[in-house]
Amino acid sequence: MSRLFSLCGLIVGLAMVPGHALAEEWKDRAEVRLIDGGVLPDGVTRLAGIEIVLDPEWKTYWRNPGDSGIPPRMDFSASGNVAEVGVEWPAPELHYDGYGWVIGYSDAVIFPLLVTPEDSAAPTRLKVKLDYAVCKDICIPAEAEAEIDLDGKASRAAAIDFFRARVPDRLEAATGKAGVVSHTVTVEGGEPVLELHVGFSGDAEDAFAVVEGPEGWYLPVPERTGSDEAGNAVFQVPLDGVEDPATISGAELRITGVSPLFSFEQQITLD
Repeated sequence: MSRLFSLCGLIVGLAMVPGHALAEEWKDRAEVRLIDGGVLPDGVTRLAGIEIVLDPEWKTYWRNPGDSGIPPRMDFSASGNVAEVGVEWPAPELHYDGYGWVIGYSDAVIFPLLVTPEDSAAPTRLKVKLDYAVCKDICIPAEAEAEIDLDGKASRAAAIDFFRARVPDRLEAATGKAGVVSHTVTVEGGEPVLELHVGFSGDAEDAFAVVEGPEGWYLPVPERTGSDEAGNAVFQVPLDGVEDPATISGAELRITGVSPLFSFEQQITLD
C-alpha cells in the first residue's frame, strides 16, 4: 500500500522558476542547486533554498529516512558572512517500496534555508556540501556542491514559498482537533509499545505519523491501528529498538503528523 502524496505537475512547474544560481548536469538521478529567495520581513534573515529535482520514479529522503536509507547532511562551513543557517523540512511522503517504509520526496523538493549573516550590510556567499541519497529499486549515495551570492535584493521565490507552506506547524500541545491528544506506553508480549492518539484537521484517512527519539533509539514507522471514539487516529510503535529500557520514562520524542491538508510537529515526554 502506498501513502504517497504526489506534488506532480505543480512541483515540476515551480522547479522551473528563474533565479537558480547554479545549474549542474544531472548526477546520480538528481540535480541539486541553490535558489535565492530574497530577505524576510525582519530585514536581516536571508531566504534561500536547496532544490533537488529528481529523475522520474526516483525519490530522496527526509531527515528520518524510514526503515532504510540515508538522510540529507548539509555542510555550510565554507560559506562567507554566515552566522547561522536554519534548515526547514517540508512535510514528507510515506511510501512502501515492497521491503519497508520510505520517508522522503518524489519529483522534487526544496529545503528552505533561513540564513543569518554576520554583517547584515554585506553580501553573503552561501556554499553547501550536500551528502544525500536517491532511490528507486536501490538506495544510491550521492553528493553535490552548490554556491550562491545572497545580497538581500532578490525578489521572493514562489518555489521556496510553496515548500515553506508545507513545513509542519509546530505545536506546543494538541490544539483543537490537531496534534497528539494522548500517549501511553504499555507492555505487549514482554516488549514496550508506544500508543499515540493523534488528531488531524480535515480528512485523516491517509494520515501518517513519524516518531523520532533520542540518539541511539531505533524506531520503525508507527502502524496505524484505527481510530478512537473521538475520531483521532491511533498509532502504535514498538520501543524494542531502545537499547536501555530504563531510559524510556522521561524521554523526549518528536512526533510529526502528516495528512493531505495539515501537518504538525510536536514534542512529547514519556511518562
